[in-house]
Amino acid sequence: MTVGSESSAAVATGDEVIRVLIVDDIASTRENLQKLLAFEDDIAVVATAGNGREGIDAARELSPHVVLMDVNMPVMDGIEATETLAIEAPQCPVVIMSVQGERDYLRRAMQSGARAFLIKPFSGDELLTSIRRVHQVEGRKGTYLRRLAAAGEDSVALSGGIAVAARGRGAEIHLVMAGKGGCGKSLLATNLATALRLEGAGRVCLVDLDLQFGDVGVLLNLAHGRTISDLVESAQGLDAEFVDEVLADGPEGLRVLLAPLSPELGDLVRAEHVRAIFEILSQEFDHIVVDSGGPFAEPTLESIELADDILVIGPLNIPAIKNTKLLLKTLESLRVPSERVLLVVNHHDAHAAYDRATLAENLRAEVATELPSDPKVVGASVQRAVPVVVGSPDAEITRRVRALARRLAPQAVAAAGGDGRRPAPSRRFGFRR
Repeated sequence: MTVGSESSAAVATGDEVIRVLIVDDIASTRENLQKLLAFEDDIAVVATAGNGREGIDAARELSPHVVLMDVNMPVMDGIEATETLAIEAPQCPVVIMSVQGERDYLRRAMQSGARAFLIKPFSGDELLTSIRRVHQVEGRKGTYLRRLAAAGEDSVALSGGIAVAARGRGAEIHLVMAGKGGCGKSLLATNLATALRLEGAGRVCLVDLDLQFGDVGVLLNLAHGRTISDLVESAQGLDAEFVDEVLADGPEGLRVLLAPLSPELGDLVRAEHVRAIFEILSQEFDHIVVDSGGPFAEPTLESIELADDILVIGPLNIPAIKNTKLLLKTLESLRVPSERVLLVVNHHDAHAAYDRATLAENLRAEVATELPSDPKVVGASVQRAVPVVVGSPDAEITRRVRALARRLAPQAVAAAGGDGRRPAPSRRFGFRR
């Protein structure tokens, strides 16, 4: 192990400097990475190591903010070292560096606990972006966990250790997440919310919490001028009647809280706003389906804390599986009980190289349901802005989504007779026909 000359400066300035450990068996690679990072004021290389074992020892001793880990190394390879650090030093997140085409190593890396991947050769910008993003994510997770620990009497512990702030038990909250964009997250959220209505699950609200680039309004063709930002601006006087005025009318009696009209307005929505809004919605609805934003944005972390279940959707390709694995590991690190997490496979690529069994093995998670590839039906749904479950009632994807809705609301569906009958309008938040 070689200790970097910048290590003392990094310690002195604390969290203002991102402390990086480089683990690679090629000396020239270590030197080149050191030289590249030396130009950055907010990054300091605290040490380098030539194999996985040395890297583990350095991480234990120095507690770096980020570990850059090569894969092919003597003594101990990067995958085994990453697995060890995930258990023994989880505060030291790993960015794995691998040569292109090593599919077997990528599969193993999915299970090792790495936070990000860099395919060699990578650019300086890619390296810096990965380091800063991983450090930022870890910082947000730390803040979130500290807030949970400080919740004390205002929270109730659920199985698995996560603390959920006490709220009047009303709506079941179903949070839809994805490891990256383009996985079908918004499509699932809109169709699931509509399916809950079709299955007679009661009063349903769909919340678009993708605050910068939410697509729910477009997918449902909702020309509605009021959004969640209107509620934020009036947070001090927030009440049920005003929330009702802001909600848009979706298909089949669904009510919808839309994302802001412009991305910059999304920055105004904070965790406390989400909690206050959900508190009101929970008293007026039976089910709330949330289309999440960035996994580590404050509003999403708040939703994770409040959600009764989390649906993680991803397709069957290596990048998506890798990102899904990282998201599942992050939820685990946030102490979300595994029974609250449901995995949904999106077969939008009919020629994917993986099947359900392979995915379950790689992700070490049970697949709750699979959405079949049906580009004609899904494409028509998007173009017409009509949910698949409404526009194509006999399609296989509709049957799968409605079955998922019945799984999430078995008692309500049974009470409705299981025949899709909808309940009578409520005193407020009524279902406008």
